[in-house]
Amino acid sequence: MTLMPLREMSRSRRAFTLPELLVVMGVMGILAYTISLIYFSVLKVHRDYAWSLPPYDNATRAVERLTTELRHAMLIDTYTSDSIVVIMPAKDSNRDNVLTLGPDGYVLSQGDRVAFYLSNQTGALGAEGNCLWKAVKGPSDAIFRPRVKIAEDIHPELNPTDPDTGSPRPIFKYWPDEIRLWGVEIWVTSTASVSGQTRTQTAHSESYLRNL
Repeated sequence: MTLMPLREMSRSRRAFTLPELLVVMGVMGILAYTISLIYFSVLKVHRDYAWSLPPYDNATRAVERLTTELRHAMLIDTYTSDSIVVIMPAKDSNRDNVLTLGPDGYVLSQGDRVAFYLSNQTGALGAEGNCLWKAVKGPSDAIFRPRVKIAEDIHPELNPTDPDTGSPRPIFKYWPDEIRLWGVEIWVTSTASVSGQTRTQTAHSESYLRNL
């Protein structure tokens, strides 16, 4: 076996030079930067996905519920910027619409009055709060009775600004004209804490009465 000279062994075990160390550090820095970009991109996607799930996106769920409910109404009874009362068609035992013969033919008979409004956790009418409620008053009832809490953390003051008024858009805006086909415009903004950050979500829709 041939022995390597001592001088050659010392050369083979020499340390890295400064330029070589700088190159290695630069490569490692680029790798670390790339990995951090990927990590924060994945984290952002996760947060955005988490925001779209209940209970975070209360605005979208509330607008979808309101749009579906209002489509079944036959008339608007009363409305304000943050509440609306609609008249539903009367139903028979088979859940079919009840028709009444009038001077101009058969028309829908009026049934329950349904209110959608902001209140507190109790659902009391007239109370201030950030919960969106549904209450029902039957033809023989004297008062509305809260039935369903539709959404929480609703903030109409955070709705987009109406360019015509300069104020936040109302939750409900009724369009009683032929162009809009008796449509109700809906704007709902909700807030939630996602990963320690307060997020705001706004949903918008228009619902048209089907049973006129």
